[in-house]
Amino acid sequence: MIKKNILLALLILSLISCQSKKAAHLNTVLKHADRAVFNMMVGKNGLNEKKLKCVIDGDFKCALQVVNEEERAFNQIINKINAAETNDIKYGNALKSAAISYYEAVKQLEVFDRHEIVVQQQSQKANTEQLRDSVIAKQGQLLKHKLEMRTVINKKEKQFAEIQKQFNSVNNLD
Repeated sequence: MIKKNILLALLILSLISCQSKKAAHLNTVLKHADRAVFNMMVGKNGLNEKKLKCVIDGDFKCALQVVNEEERAFNQIINKINAAETNDIKYGNALKSAAISYYEAVKQLEVFDRHEIVVQQQSQKANTEQLRDSVIAKQGQLLKHKLEMRTVINKKEKQFAEIQKQFNSVNNLD
């Protein structure tokens, strides 16, 4: 009888401590997304580096093409997260939703560079003081809007991190 109780307790304990394969898969999808975004934004030869090189060289058409590439890359990342199955995973839907919300906000910040590139292009062509002042005012407005976008991203990143922590804890992924 004691052996059966011990065996039963061990069985229950092993079942409780098992990781969900679906939860582990979702976690892997999110880690891949994080790595892809990191490489795109700060990696050597990443899209941000290419975009910056284009702007420095004064090739605004190239810079806008890189922004389009960034948008497509973010869309692919978001679609992969969206395709991940979250049925029967504790905090799975919440985590997926927070991840998508966060990456959508980051994407919006990155594609906002289109506006800055156009204004930069206009500043190169500004030949009167009035036009230069107008461009400078527009750059100030863009910077203010970008700061607001970063504030939103910070909030979404914090929410994402909190849900990720809960998800990892309840799904034994710590």
